[in-house]
Amino acid sequence: MQKEVQKMWETVASGFWLSFVVYMLWYVFRAKEFRSLTLDDLALLWRIHKHQTGCKASRLRDLLVKNGEVVGFNCDCGHHYLQKRLITQKIHPRLQTAKPLSVTELEESLKKIVDTRSDLHLRYLNIKRV
Repeated sequence: MQKEVQKMWETVASGFWLSFVVYMLWYVFRAKEFRSLTLDDLALLWRIHKHQTGCKASRLRDLLVKNGEVVGFNCDCGHHYLQKRLITQKIHPRLQTAKPLSVTELEESLKKIVDTRSDLHLRYLNIKRV
């Protein structure tokens, strides 16, 4: 009887440790979170997409927003981009000082920047919550 109880506890403990190891491997290598984009990042990513794919779209169809910050976009051509990073991935120090792009600031920034930087050409149709 005592050996059966001991074997049961060993099985439970082994199952616990196996679950813990699987969870830690998932957390380190697979778990992702959304990261916000700055206005420069958004413009650069869209221009790279247009250049690499030959996209003729003149605007972004949707800005993808999570918690009031822009995390991605949908292009008129159907391209979909979401900024996701591993939870364990460090942020470059330059990006830590850059301010995340909120929806209200985007409107104001685009009005100011379109007049001074014609290379951005950032126009969008909708804002979608992610």
